[in-house]
Amino acid sequence: MNPLKMSDLVNFNNRTMEQILSVDNKLIHFKLNEGANCWQTRTSINNVDLEIEIDFQFHKEKEVNWDRFRGFYAFVNKEERLKKLIDDSQNLVNELGKAFYRESANEVLDYKMEFANSIFYNGKTDGAFIKDGYSYSLIFNYFAKRDNGTYGDEYGLYLVDIENHFIVGTRRYQC
Repeated sequence: MNPLKMSDLVNFNNRTMEQILSVDNKLIHFKLNEGANCWQTRTSINNVDLEIEIDFQFHKEKEVNWDRFRGFYAFVNKEERLKKLIDDSQNLVNELGKAFYRESANEVLDYKMEFANSIFYNGKTDGAFIKDGYSYSLIFNYFAKRDNGTYGDEYGLYLVDIENHFIVGTRRYQC
């Protein structure tokens, strides 16, 4: 694990662990959710309010490299990059929803995939596509309009996997 810098703070307040980072003149407060085994924060990037999770089920390293996270945050905070990635992901995730629900297409009158304002930060890329980059997933939700109401997929997350600014795949994750 990297040594703490003056801009970092770890508190053990009522058994709550917190990591406070200074990135681009902004303080980001991560809290450790021990039950979910992840770090969580709410922040804003390019005027998009979102939750960022570092979930150890998806994270590629045993420990969080907070310096690498600072680099990731600065990377997606440039040139409206996050908004462009969300827009570019929309068609791909729509096709995933269509493929997943193809058996019940006659039941689904109208559906949409909506960005959940959430990101899984997965750490360093594994080098298969990009060496020494950032791996993360945008999270989308599925909503369908049916005769008797509107329903979401309460058991699945729809993820668009990204390495740096390249979309490398999409998948449904069963919760």
